[in-house]
Amino acid sequence: MRGANDGKLPKLIFNSRWIPEKSDSGQAYFSLRAVVHPDVTLGADYRPLSEDVGLLATWRVFSETDKWPALVVGTSHDDFTDGDEEVDSQTLYGSLSKYLGDLGPVEVAPYIGGAYIFELDDLRLLGGINLRYKDWSLLAQYSGTDTHLTAGWDFDSIRISAVYWGLKYPGLAATWRY
Repeated sequence: MRGANDGKLPKLIFNSRWIPEKSDSGQAYFSLRAVVHPDVTLGADYRPLSEDVGLLATWRVFSETDKWPALVVGTSHDDFTDGDEEVDSQTLYGSLSKYLGDLGPVEVAPYIGGAYIFELDDLRLLGGINLRYKDWSLLAQYSGTDTHLTAGWDFDSIRISAVYWGLKYPGLAATWRY
């Protein structure tokens, strides 16, 4: 999450995810976002097994500079683990992200923020770190209730990822930027 535009602004972003061992709401996921401004995306997600639809929106309030992190705020519909129960909820979030430089050949970019999870009526800390080497990336993130790992490979406008959701459910994801 670098918070800076790389100059290749897509018009649409399609994302899909399949995690076979999760609940109906978390097993299959599709989203479509439109880039309505270089700093704003709007869209929706659909979970076909539970027939849930959620809203997605992001606004990059400030792009990162050499000295300051980017500030991103938004809303999304996510699934969280609360104890042993999976909870689907709309969230509001804000995060600060900053590219810190290279550690050898690897680019390092952490982020930290907070998320208000409506169904849990709770504000939670979130954060993570993205490590990138050429077309490969590893994202470790804490969503407010769970820790996830995602290893991805980018080619052209497509990203293919292996997901380890909550450090217990393996899955696959794909993103296409048009």
